[in-house]
Amino acid sequence: MVVPDVARGLALLGIAIANLPTAWLTPGAPEAAFFGSINNVFDQILVVASAMFAHNRGLPLFSTMLGFGVGLIAMSLWRKQFPAKRARQIIIRRYFFLAIFGAVHLIFIFYGDIMFYYGLTGIIIGLLLTVRDKVLAVTSYVVLGIVTTGGLLLLVWGLLSGTDMSAVTEGGRIEDFDTSSYLGLLGFNAVTFVLNFLSYPVYILGYAPIMLIGFTWARRGVLADVPAHRKELSFWAVIGVVYILGIGLPWGLAEIGVLPRELAPTFLTTNLFTGGITGPALLAIFALALQPVQERADRGPKPSVWLQIPMALGKRSMSGYLFQSLAFFVLCYPVALGITPESVSAQVGLAFGVWTVSLILAWLMEAVNMQGPFEKMHRRLSYGSTLQPELHKKGSNKK
Repeated sequence: MVVPDVARGLALLGIAIANLPTAWLTPGAPEAAFFGSINNVFDQILVVASAMFAHNRGLPLFSTMLGFGVGLIAMSLWRKQFPAKRARQIIIRRYFFLAIFGAVHLIFIFYGDIMFYYGLTGIIIGLLLTVRDKVLAVTSYVVLGIVTTGGLLLLVWGLLSGTDMSAVTEGGRIEDFDTSSYLGLLGFNAVTFVLNFLSYPVYILGYAPIMLIGFTWARRGVLADVPAHRKELSFWAVIGVVYILGIGLPWGLAEIGVLPRELAPTFLTTNLFTGGITGPALLAIFALALQPVQERADRGPKPSVWLQIPMALGKRSMSGYLFQSLAFFVLCYPVALGITPESVSAQVGLAFGVWTVSLILAWLMEAVNMQGPFEKMHRRLSYGSTLQPELHKKGSNKK
């Protein structure tokens, strides 16, 4: 399918732009530096664009696609007549190894890893494999509705009261580690891992609902038959546009001084708490926009090259994500090159450059029909030497 691969490939750009200033340039610092220095009009444009389309946009879209991927695997196993118990075992095993990948990545390279939490949530979704779509959808909408409503009420309260919310985004600093040495960085990452694991229930509230929405969309064939689900997708697309214009735009305008600067922390906080809702919304926008392309692809003709390239990265999204980590580690961390671009333009330019290199590498692998290295390793651990799920466990005498 065109849409899932394009969505994953472009989500990685949003993740790179958001992660560089908030994580790679600030290990051990509060997650407050969402943007670099603003020196000119071009910087101002990039701040507004990043507030609207990057910060807490790529991660929710990626999260929705995680759930969608679990749903595709489930449907594939159903079509191959895997019994529910065996299908559940396969999915749990697959996402257990994703969690292991994430834990290693988090502790040894990047404290802002998401794969560990994706793996844990994938296991939970696997346990819910036989629950009806309607039950999962209602649960997702209720939890997402409560979280979003709470965040919007916080926004209204902040705007009306004039309360300074900068303390919310500046909390969580860990002072006791010298991250200029790799040993200190390992210590910081390990402590962060423990703290993040303890806060996993909060993560569940924010992102598990959109993963379940992606999961049910895959099982219901929402993206496979856009015309039949146009009303639902349009509803989500409207939510996305309203949110981006209502939260992202004023946040960006406050950051550059067009709106009162003291409003920026309020909109930033709201975006942190409620931006997950943009995951399904952005996926719906992609589905509606690319419907003609998908219909042509279903008839046989390949999409144009400008879509095939991000699709190649989307097919290798784990490798693309880990490539970002390795590249930013070498480029930005003080234990390596220690490059620290200051202006918004320089930061976005570096993030875009790293993403572009990953794009080119993925396209070259696509040209020679080569799997992403980490995808292949993950399949090998999950499924064994065949790289495919098997109906019976190894050693079983069942035929």
